[in-house]
Amino acid sequence: MNPADQFSPDLALWIIRLSVEDPELRRNAQMEFKIWKQQHPEYQGQLDQMLSFSDEIQQLPNTHRISSQTISHSLETSQQSRQRVQHWFAKTTVFCLGLVVAGGIGYFSLEQRPFAYYAADFKTATGQQQRFILADGSQLILGAQSAVNLRFNDAVRQIDLVQGEFYIEVAKDPQRPLSVHTSQADFKALGTKFIVNQSASMSTISMLHSKVEVRSQHAAANTAIVQQGQKITADEHGLGAIEWIDTDLVELAWQQHQVLAEDLPLSDVLSRLNREHDAMIWFSAAELAEFKISGVINMQQDLNQILDLLVQQYPTLKLKRLGTSVVYISRGGSAR
Repeated sequence: MNPADQFSPDLALWIIRLSVEDPELRRNAQMEFKIWKQQHPEYQGQLDQMLSFSDEIQQLPNTHRISSQTISHSLETSQQSRQRVQHWFAKTTVFCLGLVVAGGIGYFSLEQRPFAYYAADFKTATGQQQRFILADGSQLILGAQSAVNLRFNDAVRQIDLVQGEFYIEVAKDPQRPLSVHTSQADFKALGTKFIVNQSASMSTISMLHSKVEVRSQHAAANTAIVQQGQKITADEHGLGAIEWIDTDLVELAWQQHQVLAEDLPLSDVLSRLNREHDAMIWFSAAELAEFKISGVINMQQDLNQILDLLVQQYPTLKLKRLGTSVVYISRGGSAR
């Protein structure tokens, strides 16, 4: 029997995190793993098997010329349920060897905190939207496979967006303005209704009512006030230009799991599709950086139909399907 078949989903997750190439991420994972082991002694009997199998996985870059980031990407991008991770992990080596034969090895982006999703205060499953009533009466709707942490007390109302997106109607409390934190920006709610989306490289807020103050995480002096009917994107370079939106159309699209794309990076579209569908999409964000998508995309449409439409728009994209659960997307030539 494959050792991975015997692992709990939790241990499969730790194997991935302990095998990444980035030294800082690996050190962080080792420290967190030490704490986790102390909290879960019931897994002690499986640890010897896990460590042995982890050593084997770490040798893949030498034995099969595969970056360990390639091994970890599918978990980091899709962050599916624990049962799905365990099923995927048992098949990882076979899948990677298939890519070697196809000559399609790529180096994939790596989310920094894959386990944070599972530890979040509120989270949703793949393809699911769910409404939550917060302690202050605010109404929060989490998008598919999204997660948040909350810090609410007598002086502060703060939402940390771990991954994904949410829609919120903020309860009024002049003494405690609600703030939202993402990897790219902080948003201070001066109004009542807005949508926040976070991808690996950027965060976007769409203001549906009143206004919000935005401050870049990467450029302290970079701030802006975003009014109703406007949106702004923040990335590693700071804040982008303020753009106008149709608030009714944006809100309707949110309710119907649609994305209103206007020169949206293809990698961002694929990441959203990973949150809406059980299949896993592997890709390199850097390799696909030239590809931009415009139009209305129904995220819950049949995944194969969506991918086929993307290839029709960009014939240089190459799709490799492995069964019904894995799709590998790469660039075959120059983007148009």
